Amino acid sequence: MEHRIRASAIVVKDNRLLLVKHQHPVTGFEWWVPPGGRLEDGETIYECAKLETYEETGLTVELGEIIYLREFIDLENARHNLEIFILASAFEGEPAITHLIPEDLDAAYIKEVRFLSQQEMKGLTVFPEILKDVFWQDLNSGRKPKFKYLGQQKG
Repeated sequence: MEHRIRASAIVVKDNRLLLVKHQHPVTGFEWWVPPGGRLEDGETIYECAKLETYEETGLTVELGEIIYLREFIDLENARHNLEIFILASAFEGEPAITHLIPEDLDAAYIKEVRFLSQQEMKGLTVFPEILKDVFWQDLNSGRKPKFKYLGQQKG
């Protein structure tokens, strides 16, 4: 099994969370995740999350605290992913998928990017799932989301 580190940015604007819609090109399965990607050799998790956020959304972000850590066992691709979610402290730009690299695998999967409210997430498949409930409870209470290890999931 291949091991991989993935870094993502958690970007909030007007009580909406920036998410990227993916669709499996063969099965059609759809899911939404914060922008992010695989850590490259010599890259920091912050550099990775910033670069991937720009490529997937066109936004330039400043990052703050790490708020979530999750392990995901990707059974289809035999990958054990360690995912690090970093809260953005600021951002510039408007979301768009025009910065995707056409020959990159992401271009085959990513279909849309936008800010979604908690209400708009209902009925959607969102990973990690904490973004559909506990994240909003923290945000709406005025507290910063606290660091949480989200455990290991398989899929």
